[in-house]
Amino acid sequence: MSELAGIKVRFTVIKNEDINNYLDEREKSDLSRILWKVQELRLLDGKPPLNTYLVVNTDETYAADIVRIMQANNHWGPVIDPNQAELKYDGDMLILPETEEVIK
Repeated sequence: MSELAGIKVRFTVIKNEDINNYLDEREKSDLSRILWKVQELRLLDGKPPLNTYLVVNTDETYAADIVRIMQANNHWGPVIDPNQAELKYDGDMLILPETEEVIK
């Protein structure tokens, strides 16, 4: 999806089903503690503890329509951030960027 080029990754989304299928009980507990901590610190910052988001998979046929709606409302646009990897697609394959060092 070429509309994603240069867009800053601002959110991390994990499908609940993936958490249940791929994490053991200790990992689920660790994740729960992390989410609780974020929630508590947001409260201390005067923010709502939880936000609710709409999530659209980029492989959905209507994803480009959603991008156009977001662009029309100034909620979409390229951002250059050296700490973010740029997504590249070749057909239905995600091509990961080359790195200069080994990821540990």
